[in-house]
Amino acid sequence: MLSMGIPSRMANAVHRLFGGLSERRQRVVDQVLADDERLPLADQYGVMTGPAAIAVAAVQAARECYMVCERVQTADGIEAGIAEVCARRGVAVPVAGTLGGFIARAVDKGWWRGRLRKELLRRFEHTSIQLGLTHVRADPYVSRETAMAQAAQNHANQKLLESCTATNENGDVYSLAELAALGTGNKTIRRGELMLRIRGFEEVADKLRHVGMFWTITCPSKYHSVGGTNEKYNGATPRQAQAYLVKVWAAIRSALHRIGIQPYGFRIAEPHTDGCPHWHMLLFVAPAQQAAMEAVIHAYALAEDSDEAGAAKNRVKLVNIEAGKGTAAGYIAKYVSKNIDGAGVGDHKVFENGQTYIIAPDLFGNMEFTASQRVTYWSQVWGIRQFQQIGGVPVGVWREVRRLSAESVQHAPEAIREACQAAQKIESDNPAVAQQADYARFIWAMGGPQCGRHATIKLAKREESMKGRYELVDAHRPVGVYLAAQPHAVYESTRYQWTIDRAGTGVAFAVPRTGVNKCTRPAKAPAPYQAKNKNFAPSFDAGRSFDPDTGAPCAKVDQVALYQHHKKRPAGAPSAHLLHLQRKYPEGH
Repeated sequence: MLSMGIPSRMANAVHRLFGGLSERRQRVVDQVLADDERLPLADQYGVMTGPAAIAVAAVQAARECYMVCERVQTADGIEAGIAEVCARRGVAVPVAGTLGGFIARAVDKGWWRGRLRKELLRRFEHTSIQLGLTHVRADPYVSRETAMAQAAQNHANQKLLESCTATNENGDVYSLAELAALGTGNKTIRRGELMLRIRGFEEVADKLRHVGMFWTITCPSKYHSVGGTNEKYNGATPRQAQAYLVKVWAAIRSALHRIGIQPYGFRIAEPHTDGCPHWHMLLFVAPAQQAAMEAVIHAYALAEDSDEAGAAKNRVKLVNIEAGKGTAAGYIAKYVSKNIDGAGVGDHKVFENGQTYIIAPDLFGNMEFTASQRVTYWSQVWGIRQFQQIGGVPVGVWREVRRLSAESVQHAPEAIREACQAAQKIESDNPAVAQQADYARFIWAMGGPQCGRHATIKLAKREESMKGRYELVDAHRPVGVYLAAQPHAVYESTRYQWTIDRAGTGVAFAVPRTGVNKCTRPAKAPAPYQAKNKNFAPSFDAGRSFDPDTGAPCAKVDQVALYQHHKKRPAGAPSAHLLHLQRKYPEGH
């Protein structure tokens, strides 16, 4: 079975739902097929919508926004008109500091291309979740189509980085891919950095005789599709489920703050196999505060739908890290690795519905997807932050002191010199010279794990106006550190002036010594907006547009067909896709 607008694999799943249209099944079909205002999930042959179709839709959306600006002569009217165009396509309105920047984004096909791709991929994956195609018995974490699309995008991004070169004022030349590999974009470095900080927390907790608590918090059952079998499922996306967990933690954090409890540690967001996230948290706290903290977390984690079956058993779990039975860092290491690259984990195991499953690698054509790769794609598609520090000292200072040279802090206060030395890693064959970075030592130099905003060392920033692609942006950029007691004495970090070059076009940027600026096009000053000036965007004439980069005319657009495609259906009328399926598969067949 093939159906215009949805992939054939999804259409087959819809077909299996037509064993008598229950209210739930009818709702699933409507959700899949009623979105005739946005890009279809697939073409008429059941193939997932690709980059070419997205590019065409981006040009059409940019043209429509331009026409809004051409018709409307007030700022409020332009903003409202563009917001309506964005809403029909499921895209958030542009975020800009000026009206000129707002318009410049809305009439840029490149801006639309990125947003439409993200919207399409999320809607595609949400549909897969609702139809039961994303689940442990089908495709765990993300569907195979989404995994292949995200893998292709990652590959394109890598090729782009490899095609760009960066040259600093000393004449050093690197590709952006080489520079990116030196940071946390490198999975091995990312995993090592996280484990270094977790181990530092544990060493500090041991010295303070604090206890480790490993929490797991899960969403109520209504956020779980469970392969499309859960009758209570409310159709929530993984982003909506993540928003629920963020809200719960905000309430927990506020309640703990009111009674003087300041836990510190890390949280990891990872998906169930149906895409719904849950949180693991390794937190350290004083023994005297342990019972009160348990009561608060249990109360808020079960505040919603606490009477549903299995809530007390499955929604919130606690494992106390007992001294002498392994380390807290060792306990959480497998969760860190599972969600990055799977190194050292062995079989990727999940526990769901009372059973343990092993997620084996899948091979589709010449592409192999491991379980950890699927988790990474899940995070990228849904924009969910996997790892986050809770409490402790500001990590921004930790990153900045790594950029300080020994000469720049030679006469600095002892706390800054101590923090700088703790953050340095020295590789040498001589054991007397070699040194590993020490996060625990850094925490003590900052004032302890519960110093918070009262840390001894602060991040120094400088306000700068930077020329972006769409407008001038006022940014506060880190330039070094200073002692809280001596705010006027700033110890500046090393920064280079980089020129990023692609296809012979160079642009200069001042960036951190260890940073990478991924801009690959010359910065353009935004055209100032004037109510009666219509020359701030490419010219359009009777549906024909001209490429702003090459000046070549684009294909002429059939405005009548475009209107027929985007016009709203009468209230209560079924979509064309639903009518097609109902005619082809009448009830009872």
